[in-house]
Amino acid sequence: MTEMANAYLDRDLSWSAKAQFRLHLMMCKHCRRYVDQLAKTVTLLRQAPAEAPDRGTEDKLAELFRNADRPRL
Repeated sequence: MTEMANAYLDRDLSWSAKAQFRLHLMMCKHCRRYVDQLAKTVTLLRQAPAEAPDRGTEDKLAELFRNADRPRL
């Protein structure tokens, strides 16, 4: 299903495969949830900037992680 979900979202399925996939989604809430989350992830990744954050941003994030409260083991 995961491979088909990618092909479904990329519109790379044949008419019959798409029909079978949609039928499965109507019956399976777990796959519906998976495809919904995958579609949201793809949308967010397409909206993300292509360039990496600048060095100052990386340093600030690293400092935040270093100073964050860590659970005690």
